[in-house]
Amino acid sequence: TVVAIRDAHGNYLSSRSTLIDISDRVHLRKQTQLSAEISQKIRQSLQLEEILQTAATEVQKLLEVDRVLVFRFDVDGAGTVVQEQVSADYPAVLGSKISDACFDRSYYARYAQGQICTVSDITQAGFEPYYVEFLQQFAVKASSLVPIYLRDELWGLLIVHHCQAPHQWHPSEIEIITQLANQIGIALAQAQLLEQEQLQRQELARSNAELEQFAHITSHDLQEPLRMVISYLQLLSRRYQGKLDPDADEFIGYAVDGAVRMQALIQALLSYARLSSRKQPFERVNCNLVLQDAISNLHVAIQESGAIISADSLPVVWGDATQLTQIFQNLIANAIKFRRDIPPQIQISVKPVASTSPHTDSCSLETEEIAANLSAWCFAIADNGIGIESQYLDRIFVIFQRLHTRVTYPGTGIGLAICKKIIERHGGTIWVESTPERSKSVSQQPLSIQPDCCGSIFYFIIPAVESTSPQHAHKQPPD
Repeated sequence: TVVAIRDAHGNYLSSRSTLIDISDRVHLRKQTQLSAEISQKIRQSLQLEEILQTAATEVQKLLEVDRVLVFRFDVDGAGTVVQEQVSADYPAVLGSKISDACFDRSYYARYAQGQICTVSDITQAGFEPYYVEFLQQFAVKASSLVPIYLRDELWGLLIVHHCQAPHQWHPSEIEIITQLANQIGIALAQAQLLEQEQLQRQELARSNAELEQFAHITSHDLQEPLRMVISYLQLLSRRYQGKLDPDADEFIGYAVDGAVRMQALIQALLSYARLSSRKQPFERVNCNLVLQDAISNLHVAIQESGAIISADSLPVVWGDATQLTQIFQNLIANAIKFRRDIPPQIQISVKPVASTSPHTDSCSLETEEIAANLSAWCFAIADNGIGIESQYLDRIFVIFQRLHTRVTYPGTGIGLAICKKIIERHGGTIWVESTPERSKSVSQQPLSIQPDCCGSIFYFIIPAVESTSPQHAHKQPPD
């Protein structure tokens, strides 16, 4: 700054100048800004090697030092240099076997307690001769060592070296190194969580594959001996019916019935296992054609029951046509099976929704905004059947769960479990609303057919073609 000095009459006499060197302030501001950018770079990656390489490279540029090391402790207190950035004029530490006597448990303990070590001149720091010798073989003149923590455990050290000459460390430099060491620790924790998650996902996939293979092989291998058991039991029943005492006839009947039911359960389990082993790639599927196939497959049951089926115009979705046919077929078959003493009425409708959140209210939304921002389709299959008690609404989607005796309503209890698995594979959800008596909740459903006194509405959501990601849309079955 320059200030003019004038006399009493305002005439200029001289000037007074003041100069303040703000180089350190500007440099510190720049370092702080770069430090924040480096922290962001370090945490962008979730791969351990990339994290450490980025940290070493950027710290060397930021502090203009000769060498940056990332040192990882071993259980015995020694350790390994896992990453290094060093100027071409000086020897590399990376790859060197560090087994010097100076690295012992006490060395580890100091940094585990949070100690930061800064040395301006290694020859004047009071080190033992063997330690000075150890550092001099790598041309170290000044050093700064800051601990890196993985959560609450000491993981390693961020080490910075000056090799040209001794260096007086500024507090701002130590603060920056400490902050970056903390960022490395956070990034390491994130990488570790990702690795654990990936391992768990791989283990879960392997376990599921083994379970599916086990179910498939077991179901397949059990069928042959079971067929022989059923065949001989039926032969025994035909040949000796009425020739033995009544108890014998009853026992043989129980045995035949049990064997036939076991065969049905094994076949159902085999069908469930095949959902994963025989799935097809996703493609554009016209749900109108899928529904026609399902109705055609149920032609006999529909005629015998006098069922009336009506449906909206259905959309095109990404999916497995065979599995989607199974969805409609299972739900319509259930509506026919669990009917009252009047012809079943089944209404199939569909609504656009703006999210795939499994809430029934979302299926009743019908606005231009949703149509313009379509993300999913909510299908609803309503019937006027016997209904389901509220406490059983979640249980019915569990494999082999039944709400009625086999005498009243035959079946294996696997149909809805298959529906749930198929819908989840398509990235959607399925649920049911039902009442065994007339209630307000049923009469308010957005369907043209309302139950007389009871009934069920099965909802399932499938992402729309426009919202399906390329990875999901082109999902392939496993090799």
